[in-house]
Amino acid sequence: MHRRELLTTAANPDARHDYLVELHGEPAPGTRLTLRYVPDRAVVTPDGVAAYLGALSDAAAATGPEALAVAVLDDLNNELIPRWVEVTVERTLPVPQRVVIEDRQPGWDNPHLFARMRRV
Repeated sequence: MHRRELLTTAANPDARHDYLVELHGEPAPGTRLTLRYVPDRAVVTPDGVAAYLGALSDAAAATGPEALAVAVLDDLNNELIPRWVEVTVERTLPVPQRVVIEDRQPGWDNPHLFARMRRV
């Protein structure tokens, strides 16, 4: 099973509204991953995210934070197709490093939601 298949989804309980989902985890010691997204038709399940983080442990240890952030973004866009998504990867060693990448569906924007979002 490919790791992205572990990102199980459920129907969005109310796709009429934009809302922010934020999830945190550690795919490897010293690497923190933050996922923030505005769902469209589906939301990821917590169990799916936990399994996905476990499958990321080898990739997190073997690649740089930039490659890891891009891989996670690609996986989320493939399985979830969110309206907007942001992936943050932070590592503390050998020096503190933070990589942030985002994507959105063409034509989607919600400046009022973005104005209220707390930056991670």
